[in-house]
Amino acid sequence: GKTMDLSAALENAIWWSTILLLKLATFGPIVGHARITRKIVANEEDIGRRGLAKVKFDDPVVERRRRAMLNDMENIIPFIGLIFMFAVSGAGDAGCVALVSKIFTAARVVHTVVYLGSVRQPARVLAFLVGVLCNVYLGVKVLLHMY
Repeated sequence: GKTMDLSAALENAIWWSTILLLKLATFGPIVGHARITRKIVANEEDIGRRGLAKVKFDDPVVERRRRAMLNDMENIIPFIGLIFMFAVSGAGDAGCVALVSKIFTAARVVHTVVYLGSVRQPARVLAFLVGVLCNVYLGVKVLLHMY
C-alpha cells in the first residue's frame, strides 16, 4: 500500500543521496592533492616552517578542481532536498525516485569527468543541463502535486 510505496521511495532517495554525497566528498582529496603536488596553499599559516609552499589563488589546476567541486555543491545539495520532498510528498513513486536519481547521478559523474578532463564543450554544459532539468522536474512535480 501507500506506506510500502513511501518506504521504497525513501529508501531510493536515501541510497542515491548517499552516493551523491560520497561523490561530493571526494573533492576534498582531489583539490587537496592538486594543492600538495603543486605546493600551493590558501592561507599564510599553511605555508609551514620550511616555506616550501606558496599562497596562490589563481593556479589553473587547483581552480578547475575547485570550480568542479562548487558546481557539484550547487547542484547536488538542491537535488537531495528535492528528491526527498518528491518521495515524501507522494509526487513520485519509488521507481520514479530511482530513475530520476540515476539520471541525475550519471549526469553529475559525466560533468565531473569532462570538467576535470578539460573536454571541449558542449559536453560539460549538456551534462550540467541534464542535472538542472532533473532538479526543475522534481520541483515542479512537487509543487503541482501539493497544490
